[in-house]
Amino acid sequence: MILQLFAPPLPSFMAGGEDTYKIGSSHPNRQAIGVFDLLVVTKGSLQVSEDGDCYQVNAKETLILYPDGHHYSTNPCNKETHFYWFHFTTTKKWTNLSPELTNYQYKKAIHDDPFKEKRFLIRLPKHCSIINWEKIEQLCEQIINPPTPKTELEISWEFQQQLLFQQLLQELAANNYLDRSLPSVAIAEKAAAYLRRNYTTKISYKALGRALQFHPNHIARCMIDVLGYGPNEYVNHYRMEQAKSLLIYTDWSIERIAEKSGFSQLAYFSRLFKKMEGASPNYYRKTMNK
Repeated sequence: MILQLFAPPLPSFMAGGEDTYKIGSSHPNRQAIGVFDLLVVTKGSLQVSEDGDCYQVNAKETLILYPDGHHYSTNPCNKETHFYWFHFTTTKKWTNLSPELTNYQYKKAIHDDPFKEKRFLIRLPKHCSIINWEKIEQLCEQIINPPTPKTELEISWEFQQQLLFQQLLQELAANNYLDRSLPSVAIAEKAAAYLRRNYTTKISYKALGRALQFHPNHIARCMIDVLGYGPNEYVNHYRMEQAKSLLIYTDWSIERIAEKSGFSQLAYFSRLFKKMEGASPNYYRKTMNK
């Protein structure tokens, strides 16, 4: 499973620490604690359940428990177990995705308006083995151990701690990508580059498949997994970005801009523009050129 967070703002670190469970110790029984609980096991094994789903978290593995779930131990530790724990929260929406990703699950908003925040997604594995272990273990240590001796510079330790925690999430997100097949990433990037080069022309799934020498359905799956969009969605978003630039920096007619941006029908361009930007092309131009 994948935890998908919407940002900005970025998730906020609340508290963290480390613990060692002796043989026979168990994770506490808690329900709806209101914060995410990130567990990073360095040795031994934790056996934890969340709403009936059981997880065995071994050394060099992580598990994220959700703020609205019921967490409890399924079995006591059968060996000494050491782990780091981090509580964090987010003010934005979050979702739980299955590995079989769909177009609907990966919809996301993109804005080119400098006065509006640009939203993006943070995708973290719920339970995984850590590939980049040394870096993650180092960050865990840094987050829970303030520097000593204290100096005037350490008045900003809380700020530094937040930055270190963001680095930890970044490493976990990178781990999620590393854990997937690299060929999928390469195929998605090649497809995106092809679509950007040819956005002014009509692009069929068959043409995309011939260009990359892969089945179009496989290309679409790779793009959705890696980029969050299928081919049609991706090229339409790219075309829309070109259209918005032309609306702002030229005095061309709407019909000409639609054509130059790769849209063969003016009515379709206008409908899609209003759906994606919340305003007509004319209104967008007037607003941005004030």
